[in-house]
Amino acid sequence: MKTISVFEHKPIGYPLSDVEKTALEKLRGPRDEKMFEVAWRGEVKATSFVGIVQLGASTVQVLPKMHDTGLSAAKCEQQATANLLYLLSYTGKLRVTEPEISWLTEKSAPLSEILYWIFARRLWDAVRLELLRGYVSVEARLDVMKGRWLVAAQAQRSDGWRLDRFDVAYDEFTEDNPPNTLFNATVWRLSRWAMWPETRSNLAQLRSVFAEVAHVTPQRKNFPEAKHWMQRYRRRAGEGQLYRPLLNMAEMFWTGGGSQPSPGRLEAFAFMFDMNQLFEEFIAEFIRRKLREVWQEKLGWDMRVQRENRECLWYESGEPRFWLHPDVRFVDKQGKSVLIIDTKYKELTKDRQKWVSDDDARQMYAYSRRFDCPRVLLLYPQLAEKIPVDFSAADSPRRLEVRTVDLQRDLMRDKMGLRDELADALQPAYNTEIKS
Repeated sequence: MKTISVFEHKPIGYPLSDVEKTALEKLRGPRDEKMFEVAWRGEVKATSFVGIVQLGASTVQVLPKMHDTGLSAAKCEQQATANLLYLLSYTGKLRVTEPEISWLTEKSAPLSEILYWIFARRLWDAVRLELLRGYVSVEARLDVMKGRWLVAAQAQRSDGWRLDRFDVAYDEFTEDNPPNTLFNATVWRLSRWAMWPETRSNLAQLRSVFAEVAHVTPQRKNFPEAKHWMQRYRRRAGEGQLYRPLLNMAEMFWTGGGSQPSPGRLEAFAFMFDMNQLFEEFIAEFIRRKLREVWQEKLGWDMRVQRENRECLWYESGEPRFWLHPDVRFVDKQGKSVLIIDTKYKELTKDRQKWVSDDDARQMYAYSRRFDCPRVLLLYPQLAEKIPVDFSAADSPRRLEVRTVDLQRDLMRDKMGLRDELADALQPAYNTEIKS
């Protein structure tokens, strides 16, 4: 198994076949964004998506540029992998603990092996507690009456007159249900690629557990159907923590931007995440958990994350258009907006080419006007020096504040440093340079 490693927005320095380049070029995000860019000379470059892409016997892993400077190449990959797993865990996209992250990344294993281990270990833990069973609807032709008699269906048969055969429909309590067919397919798929002995052992045990489950090739539509089945037939609270995250993970292994396997084509899938969205969700969740004593107890605010949208303009008919969706909005006890935060996962420097864009500034001004908010904050990842700067409006006391947060460090070990940076950003302090 060959692993090719690259950091986001960097070109892949390893030679790829034309088939592999074509597979990477076809990968798309949820809004049809390119996961890789292929130049006319054949150079393949990563975008803002991070994670793994399985290309037959090869794996491409894209890591975020989240590591201390001055580390060796191997240590940079190790720390970036740990930080990515921490973000995914913190935002609820992966069920993995901080001690497990440390243990897994100390092995200096590729991200693909870590993800395979997480899925196999969590699924094995779940089935050991209780194998997922439930009712499924079955239609069959039997020699006994069972359930509902499908009279119309039987009448349409050429031999529907036979009284010794009945077309019936009934509910059967079984392990051969929609979620388990998807888990079984994923177990067999990962069994072809996983290399760690512990992972392979767990996958072998799972194949035995699912021996009575049908073999299917999952399609995109099967996953929402399986989630609906769980919602309808399995409402136990514990299963929400056990099986639903695993179903989401299985969905990524099959439909996460990759194409479905077909004869004569390279089998590919993408377990990828957009760093723009991941950065936004992580910052919001970190503020909610770690800074409650600042925004709630000290400042007396209420935090609202993507909970309210407002129209920006209207057609003459009165129909709203151009909706505004602030990432995080804080309100005081009277419900008045006091601070809006919007995250931008972009490289920000004092160079004019990589400075705050006009579009971002206009968006924040629209937030300020529409939500009647005196402070709006643009938050960027810090790639070099800190860039605290404030802008004021000529016609009002409203302010646009620009801040950076340092992600180029061990986030698990330096949570307090990150907390302090964000605490400073929340509290108004107008001693920085002001631009008008």
